[in-house]
Amino acid sequence: MLTLLKRIKNKIHPSKGEPLTQALISQATQILAQHHIASIPSDYLHFLHFCNGLQYQDAWLLGIFEQHTQINDICRFNLQISHPLSQDIIFLGFDEFDLLGHNQKWNTYQIIDKDDFEVLEEYQDLETALNYILKIEA
Repeated sequence: MLTLLKRIKNKIHPSKGEPLTQALISQATQILAQHHIASIPSDYLHFLHFCNGLQYQDAWLLGIFEQHTQINDICRFNLQISHPLSQDIIFLGFDEFDLLGHNQKWNTYQIIDKDDFEVLEEYQDLETALNYILKIEA
């Protein structure tokens, strides 16, 4: 993960957005649970401490924001998506064609087609999934 974070810092120069606090995490966790949406994986929460929300070219990584009104807020985005398996899958990002999700039941990161929700790729680790959705070359 450190390699990816260095590449993001060198190529994208992300702004940190709102600092991620335990209060924001707790609030988001509660909202997601109330709507029967899978929880945010711990490694993605770790990533959010480095970069709370990110936009690069046509890709967005979702963050946690106090008002939940930003387009890249994880609660807002997941509440707007009507996915039949939302109790197992939380969406963490997207590009122009695909969604990046974490399937809690199978503990895998999935690249999912936006139009028909077909799983296109599966990854065991967050770094590989983020590389795919951001298309950051080494």
